[in-house]
Amino acid sequence: MSSVGKVWLVGAGPGDPGLLTRKGREVLAKADVILYDRLVSPGILLGARPGVLWIDAGKTPRGKRMEQGQIHQILVKYAKKGLRVVRCKGGDPFVFGRGGEEAEALWRAKIPFEVVSGVTAGIAVPAYAGIPVTHRGVSTELSFRIGSRAEGSVHGKTLVGYMTVEGLAHFLQAAREKGFSDRTPAAIIQNGTTPFQRVVTGTVKNLAVLAKKAQIRPPAVVVVGDVVGLRKSLQWWEKGKLAGKRIVLTGSEALGQGWREALEEHGAEVWEIPMSTIEAIPPQLSWRARIRRANWVVFTSAAAVRLFPAILGDWRLMGACKFAAVGKINAKVLASIGIQADWIGRGPGSRELAEGWPKWASGRVLHLSGNAGDNSFVQRLRKRGIQAQRLVVYRNIANRSFHPPVQEALRREGADWVVFASGSAAIRFRKVMPKGFPTPQVVAIGPATARTARSVGWRVKSIATEPSAQGVLRAILKAG
Repeated sequence: MSSVGKVWLVGAGPGDPGLLTRKGREVLAKADVILYDRLVSPGILLGARPGVLWIDAGKTPRGKRMEQGQIHQILVKYAKKGLRVVRCKGGDPFVFGRGGEEAEALWRAKIPFEVVSGVTAGIAVPAYAGIPVTHRGVSTELSFRIGSRAEGSVHGKTLVGYMTVEGLAHFLQAAREKGFSDRTPAAIIQNGTTPFQRVVTGTVKNLAVLAKKAQIRPPAVVVVGDVVGLRKSLQWWEKGKLAGKRIVLTGSEALGQGWREALEEHGAEVWEIPMSTIEAIPPQLSWRARIRRANWVVFTSAAAVRLFPAILGDWRLMGACKFAAVGKINAKVLASIGIQADWIGRGPGSRELAEGWPKWASGRVLHLSGNAGDNSFVQRLRKRGIQAQRLVVYRNIANRSFHPPVQEALRREGADWVVFASGSAAIRFRKVMPKGFPTPQVVAIGPATARTARSVGWRVKSIATEPSAQGVLRAILKAG
């Protein structure tokens, strides 16, 4: 590591983790030290690596506050130690984020730095409320101001206000003085782009009263202008089947690939907190011989499928071997490496696969699995007189903790749903959850997982019959 590190000023966007840029996500994953604000979604911080040093640089209205000078000192201090430092800020670091001041401090200290722009709240938050800040024929000019400093805004423009909750009445009065009438549509949007988004609409005349009645709290963005009226036809964020719901996925990365995206399409906020990490076991010479002797190779996990090409090495070893997979999802993963399943058993687990094993599928069976699973599949086949063996090709390493800012957010705000794909995940998640965590509803994949989850105190509301994003989605929607 070099004698002097580097600082990245990263814009985290207004709240929705999906609005973090790819570059921002990559930088966050490599950081040694992260200074984060209260406006940064914990779902974004989940992308950090284990062992990172967390520093809460948040500022709350009339509450805890880290002085800006202290933030500058911390950035310089850790960068001079040769560390990779990320200053993670809500929105964009150069839009009312004091990122310019931090960049100047780094420049004076001769610390290399880089700005990773983010999606600013003044545009994204109104968009998520169905309000375009500019619109042909309605508004052709956009003005951003802090608080009530509404200089320069006149009719035909849009005024977007940051940090305006406490001074909303004064902000609206200044808007009148600069050309907006009492009848001009106005809106205030709290927690924009997140499941907790709330929108209050009115006019310049009555918005302050309506916001107070609705108990609107920071962070919030105010929009003044005729574009607010377009919300009636353009709002989309609140219409998803899972809009306003936070779902926690606890499966490994290998299991849950594509799950987050599928659930987010329906409006959910998805946090991935895997309770295990897949670690491949170095292939042994004896493995290829065992695979070559098998008449059937069976996969009950996507992780085993993805490791198979490296284990096998030479596809010619397979000869006339046939392949079986549990569920359509594993069969799809198998197809992605060039193998079509000869038989697809019903899921979601090994037990169901063994019970449905067809009589015509004769010969030696080799089950590729991880160390966390039991040997029930092989034992059930042996009871039927079938020669069956198990080959453990990866380790399922327990994750015994997750990032403190995420723990605190779950303790404070909770989650609507937690998804368990295995009994071990249910047990591990119970152990790492912070005290006071509001009990969420649980989706368990398969009856066996449900039994284990209930045994450790989880409230299982629905059971998914298929280990897939669509299976989980159907289970949640069915439960209502």
